[in-house]
Amino acid sequence: MPNLVTNRFRVHNAEQFFESLDEASPSRYYIYIGRTTAFPSDGSPPTPTDTLQNTEYDVYRDIIAMKRVQTSDASHTSLRYNWTNNTAYTQYTDTNASLFPTSTSPTSNTTFNVLTDEHNVYKCIDNNRGGRSTVKPTGTGTSVIVTADNYRWKFMYTISAADALKFLATNYVPVKTLSANDGSAQWNVQQAAANGAIHHYVIGANGSGYQWSSNTFQSITNSTVLVLKSNASGTDDIYNFSTLYISAGLGSGQIRKIVNYVGASRTVTVNSAFTTTPNTSSTYIVGPNIIVRGDSGATSAYRATAYVANCAGGQIRRILPITDGLAYSTANVAVSANGSHGSGATVTPVISPPGGHGSDPIAELCARNVMLNVRVAGAESNTFPTNNDFRVIGLLRNPRLRGGPAANASVIDQCTRLTVTSVSGDFTADEVITGGTSAVKARLVRFSNTNAAQTQGILRVVRVTTTGTGGYFTVGETVTGASSGKTAAISAVTKPAVREYTGDVIYVSNRSPVARASDQIEDIKIVINY
Repeated sequence: MPNLVTNRFRVHNAEQFFESLDEASPSRYYIYIGRTTAFPSDGSPPTPTDTLQNTEYDVYRDIIAMKRVQTSDASHTSLRYNWTNNTAYTQYTDTNASLFPTSTSPTSNTTFNVLTDEHNVYKCIDNNRGGRSTVKPTGTGTSVIVTADNYRWKFMYTISAADALKFLATNYVPVKTLSANDGSAQWNVQQAAANGAIHHYVIGANGSGYQWSSNTFQSITNSTVLVLKSNASGTDDIYNFSTLYISAGLGSGQIRKIVNYVGASRTVTVNSAFTTTPNTSSTYIVGPNIIVRGDSGATSAYRATAYVANCAGGQIRRILPITDGLAYSTANVAVSANGSHGSGATVTPVISPPGGHGSDPIAELCARNVMLNVRVAGAESNTFPTNNDFRVIGLLRNPRLRGGPAANASVIDQCTRLTVTSVSGDFTADEVITGGTSAVKARLVRFSNTNAAQTQGILRVVRVTTTGTGGYFTVGETVTGASSGKTAAISAVTKPAVREYTGDVIYVSNRSPVARASDQIEDIKIVINY
């Protein structure tokens, strides 16, 4: 049975995950690091397998330390497309099934939103019939932006410096929808968005034989009778049923239907008086009548209207909106003119997303990814070792402390700590140590001396392996390093803070080794794709 999981559902899942960080009873997420020992090939880490043994058990044995994800560490993200000169961008349409890609690789059908070097994000409303963009969009106003290359763009939002530093990546841009007025240009765009508006018209067939003329007026008789320039046709009635649109100057933005045309004098009579009467400096366009019909329940003052902006060679090549209208979910266009002059053009209006362009960037840019960025600075209160490397990062949800309650600390040391005395020398990181009595083995992450004579200290170990009888390291026994041969006597045993195998491992990533140092900062980024 054919079925479809929609992009809206994917965005919903991303929103639910994001919201779970800050709910009344929030989920607690921890990013962890692990595995100090080499993979069979460190240059080509193996792909993790989603088996119960791997993700429910084995992962825990290598965890060294973890840090809690805060709400400020998360952001919705969409795919990143930098605006580049001489590039053809995809224009938004409400019928493009490939508008939102399923991978980070852009295709000819997906690059409809761009990021500029000012960190502004725009949507392409009109790509000038597949032309190349040669003028970078600028501006942060609420209206559609027209550039000199005849591209038309919609400003969405500006990425703040803080969000750019934390969440802007090679393939991703941060996205947010504001819920309160922060005084930004984005808030103005959200508030000005028009639900179900029509900002663009796609021409399917140009047709032929259409009449079109543009100039400034020769003279103005009155508000309904106007005289065109001499480049207009000299044939009587040829412009009947076409429209007269004032494109610039006094009275601009008005459109009327032509009901009579006298070719000898180039005189047009329109169906109703212009509210503001044009003058001889006003620019007019005479062209086919564009009739928009649809299910909008708005009053006539808020219906969509448009005019033919380019009709070279009698073919309709460009239609631009006069008023965008409101509340359309479906619409169609009829092209009307003198029946003897022009036919065959087909036009499809493009309806904005629910709420209108710019009302909800998360939904409109299909920001179904959530990026987490947790910063680990040095030792993080002596929790993250700085003398060893790691090869695995992951995400753990709702782990529980050994005493029972849910983990809540900002940072957690997940190593077993063996306090030792009678130390015979320096142990070697990553070597296997073995209990002389218990025969329990573990992998050494770090040995820290705690006295000047270097005879006391703490062994921090992971991957504790018993002999099959459930035993553990015991106080009083001697441990020996397999590589160094050094020994020490255990005076105390502290098990990991988080009880093993509690919570859910929901993300695992194997990587080439990452070396750490006391003055080093790592921004650990995870992108969760829905």
